[in-house]
Amino acid sequence: MVEKKKSEFRWCISSFDSDFESKPQSKRAKTTELDTTEFDTLFKQSDFKRSKTETSLSSLLQACEPQNKNHLAISKQKQNEISKWLQCKSLKKQPSMLVLSGPSGCGKTVAVKLLAKENNFDVIEWITPVDPAEDENGFRSRQGDRFEAHMIRATRYHSVLSNCSKQLFLVKDIPNVYLENSKSFIPLLEKYFQMGKVPVIFICTETGSSSLAHTLFPPEIREKFGIDHINTCAATDNAMKNVLTRVSNTLNSLASNVLNVSQRHIDEILSNSIGDVRSAVLNLIFISLKVSREQQFKSECGVREETLSLLHAVGRVINPKRVTTSNDGFVHDPEELAAFFQFQSKTFVQFLQENYLRTIRTIEEAAVASGILSLADVLNSEWRDYNLCKFTLSYSIRGLMLANEKPIKNWNPIKKPQNDHSNIRKCLAKAETQYYEKIIKPTLNETNKMNENEETIIEED
Repeated sequence: MVEKKKSEFRWCISSFDSDFESKPQSKRAKTTELDTTEFDTLFKQSDFKRSKTETSLSSLLQACEPQNKNHLAISKQKQNEISKWLQCKSLKKQPSMLVLSGPSGCGKTVAVKLLAKENNFDVIEWITPVDPAEDENGFRSRQGDRFEAHMIRATRYHSVLSNCSKQLFLVKDIPNVYLENSKSFIPLLEKYFQMGKVPVIFICTETGSSSLAHTLFPPEIREKFGIDHINTCAATDNAMKNVLTRVSNTLNSLASNVLNVSQRHIDEILSNSIGDVRSAVLNLIFISLKVSREQQFKSECGVREETLSLLHAVGRVINPKRVTTSNDGFVHDPEELAAFFQFQSKTFVQFLQENYLRTIRTIEEAAVASGILSLADVLNSEWRDYNLCKFTLSYSIRGLMLANEKPIKNWNPIKKPQNDHSNIRKCLAKAETQYYEKIIKPTLNETNKMNENEETIIEED
C-alpha cells in the first residue's frame, strides 16, 4: 500500500511503467487553458493601458495616418487616376511603370499604399540601407547592384508569405548612384521590361527648380518604354483643414496628457501652410505641447528648445524682446535662432521679407531693415557657395532684431511668402535662354549661307 501511494505522488515517472494513467495529462491541459486565458486578459489590459498613455512621436504619427480614401489630402481626380492605373495594369500582367511626382509632403506615398491595399495589392517598398552589406567573403556590394537585384527579384517572383493575389513594387528612396549618373539608370529599365512581371511605381519629389522625374524619366525614355506619369499638386486649403481637424481629434484622444490641440492652433497652421501635410502635422504637434513653467524658465535661460517652429522663430525676430536689465542683449539669442534653420535659410528670409513691416514703428527703421533684407536676397542668389546661406541667415536675423528698437506690440498673424521668387527665377532663366538663342541663331544662319554659296560655286565650276 505504501509503495502504491508513493507511485501516485511521484513527480518523475519512467517511460517503461505501463500502469501510468492519463490523470496528469488532464491536469496539464487544465493548467494550460488557465494560463492562456490569464495571459489573454493580461495582454488586453496591457494593450489598453498602453493605448491610453502612448505619447511617442512615431506612434502618434502612425495613429494619424489616413484609414480610407476620404482621409487623403490628394484630390479625388488623382486618386481615381492611380486606382484606374492599378486596376488596368493588374489585368495585363505585364511589366508596367508609373512615375508619381509632386511637391514634398502632399501625401503621395500614403495615397499609393492605401489605394493599393484597397485593390488587393501587396506593397513591397525599397528602403535604401544605411550600412553597406557584406557577403561571407567580406566583399561589399555597390548600392546600385543591390537595388537592381532586389528590384528584379521582387518584380519577377511572387512572395510566398503574402496573402494578396497581386504584388506592387514601390520605390520612394532612389539610390544616389542613379542621381549622380542618370545614364546608368537606363540599363536597369531595359532589364526590368525584359524580365519583370509586377507593376512598379516610382515616387519623385519636386523641390524648387529641380525635378527628379525629368532627370531620371525624360520624355524620350517615357515614350520608349511606355512609362505613365501622374503629377500631383500641393494640398489645398480645404484638404489641409479636413486633415488637421481629423488629426486634432486623434491627438486629443490619444495624448491628452501631453497635447492640447485647439482650433486656434489649427488656424495658425492653416494661415501659413504651403500645402505640405507632413510639416503641418508636425508643427501642430509641436505647438500643442503642454510646457510646464520650469521648462519655460529653462528655455529662457539659454537651453536649446527642440520644438521651435518656423512661425515662432519669425515672430521672435520681427518682435524682439530685449533684456530689461540691459539694452545690449536679447531674451532669445539670434545665433540660437539661426542654428535651428540652417537648412531653410532661404525660406526663413522670405518669411521675414513678408512680415517685417508689421512690427516696425518708424520709417527710418523700415529703411534700415529693407536694406538688410535686400542684401540678404542678393547673397542668397549666390549658388556657388553653400555656406553663404548660413551667413545670410545670421546676418538678416541679427540686423532685423537690432533695427527694430521699439516694435509694435499688437497681435500680427504671420503670413506665408508669395511665390514671386520662383516666377522671377523662371522668367530670368527664360530671358537668358532667349538671349543666347539670339546670339547662336545668327551664327548658324551665316554658316548655312556660306555652305550654300560654296555649293553653288562648285556647281558652276
